[in-house]
Amino acid sequence: MDKSKLQIARSIQKSFDNWDYKRAVKLSDSEAATRDYLIEPFLNILGYIKMDDYSHEYSLPVGKGKVKKIDMVITLSGNNPSILIECKKSTTNLTENNFKQLSEYYRDHKESKIGILTNGLIYKFYSRNLDDKRVLNKKPFLTFDITNFDSNDIQNLVPFYRHNIDIKSVLEEAEELYFLEKFDDGLYKTLLNPNKDLVKIIHSNMGGKVLSEKIYSRIHSLINSISISEALERVKITEARNSKSGIITTALELKSFDIIKTIIAMSSKIKNTELDRISFKDYKGFFNIIVDRHPRKSICHLIVKDSKNIISINSKEFQIESISAKEIIKHKTLLINSAIKHLSN
Repeated sequence: MDKSKLQIARSIQKSFDNWDYKRAVKLSDSEAATRDYLIEPFLNILGYIKMDDYSHEYSLPVGKGKVKKIDMVITLSGNNPSILIECKKSTTNLTENNFKQLSEYYRDHKESKIGILTNGLIYKFYSRNLDDKRVLNKKPFLTFDITNFDSNDIQNLVPFYRHNIDIKSVLEEAEELYFLEKFDDGLYKTLLNPNKDLVKIIHSNMGGKVLSEKIYSRIHSLINSISISEALERVKITEARNSKSGIITTALELKSFDIIKTIIAMSSKIKNTELDRISFKDYKGFFNIIVDRHPRKSICHLIVKDSKNIISINSKEFQIESISAKEIIKHKTLLINSAIKHLSN
């Protein structure tokens, strides 16, 4: 994170530290009170000013002489709101029906880019659906809970800071995350029940010529979690060796990933079925271990150099003598807690 963004993150953190939100919750005995005592202060922390940047009860035209009242809107430039907010009482659990109510606004308001569903405590951020731009994606690309957050969550809010927000960049990142989720789901379905086209490709790469029913059945039966896992390890090594991006995933980084994933797998609090959601992303300068291929769901990241090795968990840095189980396991509790948090979202 560059210096300016770090300063914004610190400013947001300080404002949250000084905010007695528990007192605000006690005063939020209605939807209007939740808006006044919880939602507005949240927006103020992010640098938004009432009347200048946001307003209440926006009238959305939906037909001749008809309007829908939207609880709150944020207007970044011009007269048309860029962000629509559906507000609920603080004691209300946010439901699918609440989401549908927010999503419906987007059929009539083409200018809006982002939707926020909130009860004053939990804030769910949505962008438009990749396949149907008239509605929102059903899954939020960001969720923030003012009762339970850490430094990583604060960093995720930085792109929404009023004097820093770039809607285009926010949308590009959101769409990338949604696309990756769709890709992961498509790949999972393909590998879970491989069709004949996939089997043909594998058979051809085996040097085969004619695909008989017997050979098809044999190959189909061999496509399972064990063979896929073994192939994946070979792909990791090959990608690291053949990287053309200027980013080379080293053997030590792969070793660190295996050690950390093993440590997490040892926890009784994490199901084995969740381990496949843990992967890594290599960047220039650091190696990120993440959940759901989501860069914001960072369990930890490492800086692996000959002279110095550092592991960073929730923005806390620890120097380690070597990339070894003996050294990394010293941070077992922090690693597992970080993994649990991101796997539960």
